[in-house]
Amino acid sequence: MFRIMNPVRDIIVLCNNRMAFPAIQTLHGLGRLHTIGVSAENEDVKAFCSHFALQEGINLIEIEKSKLTGQLKEIAEIVSLKYIFTMTFPWKIPEEIIKQHPNLFYNFHYGLLPEMRGADPVFESIKKQKKETGISIHSIEKEIDKGKIILIKTLPLHTDLTHGMVCTHLSYLGSYLLPELLTLLHLNEQGANQDETKAAYYKKPTITDVSIQWNHQDSKAIQALVNACNPWNKGAYTHWNGLNVRFVEVSQIDNAIIQSKIPGTILEINENSGLIIQCYNNTQLRINTIYTEEGFMSGHKLLAFGIKNGEQFASL
Repeated sequence: MFRIMNPVRDIIVLCNNRMAFPAIQTLHGLGRLHTIGVSAENEDVKAFCSHFALQEGINLIEIEKSKLTGQLKEIAEIVSLKYIFTMTFPWKIPEEIIKQHPNLFYNFHYGLLPEMRGADPVFESIKKQKKETGISIHSIEKEIDKGKIILIKTLPLHTDLTHGMVCTHLSYLGSYLLPELLTLLHLNEQGANQDETKAAYYKKPTITDVSIQWNHQDSKAIQALVNACNPWNKGAYTHWNGLNVRFVEVSQIDNAIIQSKIPGTILEINENSGLIIQCYNNTQLRINTIYTEEGFMSGHKLLAFGIKNGEQFASL
């Protein structure tokens, strides 16, 4: 990795997800990373950051929600500090600290603002079949995701991308844009106000949000939902005869045969054809991979549970 001879070390990253890792490594390579702050409750992320910090001689702070204000006040008083970047940080920065330290806090929002505000813009972008997503870097203000936008970079979406794949692409995009972002901040770029007429806020997905609605979702919409739920939710929920099933990977059938079957009806289930289901608007879907409490398996393996042609999946 490229090293700066006289590192400035004036940036702190607060994170809670693997998406921050490439940017953390790049900031360290640029000689700008001073400290990593990570939620004390997230063992997986904490383990990686602890190992990296120890190996590279970087400060690590385990942040607790009950001590958030006090810990952030101490961090903000570091003499050499120039910027604090939040990347998937789980808690809101207190307003009093933002006011005391203007032009210090910037958030990496892994979605396009202002259309994709909220807890999981990756999920919403895939589910809504958007043509693109991206990263919006904005100043942190009192209201969540409403600060002035300093920089936006887009990423095209297509039907085969899962939530996990998009997160990986965005994590590297967050690393690649750092030189441009640092230049803008060095030039005191104040950013642009968000267009509130285009704004939408999405809460954390509920069980209904991650469940297939057979009566109004066609094969394309179901595929998008399945991809949006893979891998973090182990797929999208459906239900059959007391068995909760999650579809993990599916594919559309291009030349669907016209059927009069109710959406959710099994048209075929065998080892050769797999599991094929009728969807809304006379579309059809092949279910390649499913998840049940018994494990991950091919769709046709539901034969072992007694399911057969003509039976129906139900919405939760």
